[in-house]
Amino acid sequence: MSDRSYEYDVALSFAGENRAYVEKVANSLRLKGINVFYDLFEEANLWGKNLYEYLSEIYQNKARYTVLFVSNFYNKKLWTNHERVSMQARAFQESREYILPARFDDTEIPGILQTIGYISLKNKTPEELAILIENKLRKDQSFFRNRWSKLSTMISPKPFIFTIKVVDEKKKLIKHAKVVLVANNSTYLEGFTDENGLAHFVIRTRKLYTVLIAHQEYPAVVFNNINPKEDIEVIIEKSNSSGSVIINKSGQIPGISGKIEPVLNTEKGLSLYADNIAIEGGKNQPFDFKLNTSVSLEDNKGNVIQLTFRFFQGRIALIDFYKNKPF
Repeated sequence: MSDRSYEYDVALSFAGENRAYVEKVANSLRLKGINVFYDLFEEANLWGKNLYEYLSEIYQNKARYTVLFVSNFYNKKLWTNHERVSMQARAFQESREYILPARFDDTEIPGILQTIGYISLKNKTPEELAILIENKLRKDQSFFRNRWSKLSTMISPKPFIFTIKVVDEKKKLIKHAKVVLVANNSTYLEGFTDENGLAHFVIRTRKLYTVLIAHQEYPAVVFNNINPKEDIEVIIEKSNSSGSVIINKSGQIPGISGKIEPVLNTEKGLSLYADNIAIEGGKNQPFDFKLNTSVSLEDNKGNVIQLTFRFFQGRIALIDFYKNKPF
């Protein structure tokens, strides 16, 4: 059964009270090119159907895996229990794991043993969980073969347009955001969102891309392994204290004078040069740093800013900057 082709790579089963978290997981999976069953993605399809029968078919037969989001709300819902019974019927027939528990708390779910391996969500972001789900799928050889088989035939001989829409949490269009698509070989495409919050790219080669998005008033966004066969929408939550920027080889950071230049040192990893800027109070340059670790900069006017590098490949760097130290 593991060699068959499924309509969905993963189905998500959750209580409505946990929707805010699960929706971010669903969006992240979708951006990674993973076929995910999430109810709000299927509103038109679900309209008018016998949901009792249809959902049973989804959770029992149409998904490669199901992620069950365990919480104290889950046991109290009629539909979640119907979904659980359907997925347990499938699990009984499988010779491999099918139900992947992700726990908001320690609630006991009938038929889900406490000894079954699970992911705790107490300190796990939605994007981190999406990455774990993607990694789980990658270990399934039939998924891997099917995904690349689809990718190899998705592009016609002619170029096509790939569009990314960028909005904030209130669905307000985000204009003038820089968007860069980076391929595994470090070649890239770059553009900016227009008055409609849209960035358009002409795709001429068959590749998966890392999508980078930056704006001076919004934190950085990075999504890995994006298949450009479908247009996507990205939601960014605004932060009053931070913005982001993408630089190519070297560049300036808003709020501080001078230029910075990150480089890849084959012996030490990532290093940073800065022109007329003190790094961490005046440390020697090049200054060694790591991704997702804050670095303090001060210019000749006494302006201090915190940088966090979110992505670096080739000569492209995605950077969060904090106008005021957040702690």
